[in-house]
Amino acid sequence: MRISTTQIFQTGIDQIQRGQTELNRTSLQMGRGERILSPSDDPSGATQVNQFERIIQATKQYQRNIDNTQPRLQQEESALQSGTDLLQRARELVVAGNNDSQTNETRSYLAGELRQLREGMFDIANTKDPNGEYLFAGTKSLQQPFQQDGAGAVDYKGAEGTGSVREVAISANRKIPVGDTGARVFMDIPENDGRVGAEVTNRGPGSRLVVEQTGVNDSAALTDQTYTITFEEVGEQIEYRIEDESGDPVASGPYVSGEAITFDGRSITLSGTPEEGDEVVSRPAEKKSVFETLDAIIAALEEGGASGNSRANLATASNTALADLDAVLGNFSDIRAEVGSRLKTFDQQKDLNEDRLVDLNSAVSEIRDLDYAEAISRFNQQQVALQAAQQTYTQVNRLSLFDFL
Repeated sequence: MRISTTQIFQTGIDQIQRGQTELNRTSLQMGRGERILSPSDDPSGATQVNQFERIIQATKQYQRNIDNTQPRLQQEESALQSGTDLLQRARELVVAGNNDSQTNETRSYLAGELRQLREGMFDIANTKDPNGEYLFAGTKSLQQPFQQDGAGAVDYKGAEGTGSVREVAISANRKIPVGDTGARVFMDIPENDGRVGAEVTNRGPGSRLVVEQTGVNDSAALTDQTYTITFEEVGEQIEYRIEDESGDPVASGPYVSGEAITFDGRSITLSGTPEEGDEVVSRPAEKKSVFETLDAIIAALEEGGASGNSRANLATASNTALADLDAVLGNFSDIRAEVGSRLKTFDQQKDLNEDRLVDLNSAVSEIRDLDYAEAISRFNQQQVALQAAQQTYTQVNRLSLFDFL
């Protein structure tokens, strides 16, 4: 086979260029510390690296979500603690105001302090986070959630219902609410025990009837009916009569102050001396706001309770307020427990995400990172091969007949 001089020269140049290319590629690998410089180096490995890097970026975003959300939940927990402290003080004032040693003047002082506590609760309900967003407004976080009308009644203007609270993704399959609506925290709170309530709806001029307590003694027998309890003198004693919504009699008997009256799965304890014409309504529990609860006891304290009806009204209002304040405190406690659970979930998920990032980065390193020992050895071999190709080309380049003429 005849080999031309041009072919010999071209072969030598190709070998030198190939050797330079391989040496340059190994040098770049060593400089970057990566085995895969382009997808063509290892298509399968490059695909795996891309997949892992997408997961790494998503996991880092989950970590940022947690870091950005944790302070907001911690602030909510702090606000609820402040609200709890206010309610505990309000409860103390209610108990003090119902004491017979108080005068109308001292009760007005207690009402004034309660009014300050109410304003403090209003401020807590309109708390802002460091970003200037309202903490209890739900998704309407740029709009003040609680507003007062001219009469001082508080109205909630924030988000309500499904989707009213933003959720943050902390993993591929898990989202956590970043707060609670003001409606749930401050407004829609079932009164008393959350099942039944009672109040004096009509009172005679000399009545001293007080609603001490109302509750449920048989949940299975409890209905959502509303009943009216009236009183009449029979001989030397007072008897009560209970009628349903249709006016049909349900139960009756002698009235004994401080003794529970039971019917329809519920019980109601009354004290004091009723008059004919007094009416007590026993009904399913309604929802109240913490502001309505405070307003009611403030009004009762400002009315005073020196004698007669006003004293009975104050005692009933105090008992109702204590039960309702306990309901609000229970609601705050339940929500704080949920917030604490979310914060704990954040901590746990953050640890899991950090562990996952370590595993993912380790997997990427195994696929992409360079084995320096192998690369240095290969570099030396390629360097020797390139030098040999260059020297061979030089020698072959001299094999010309013109050199012998």
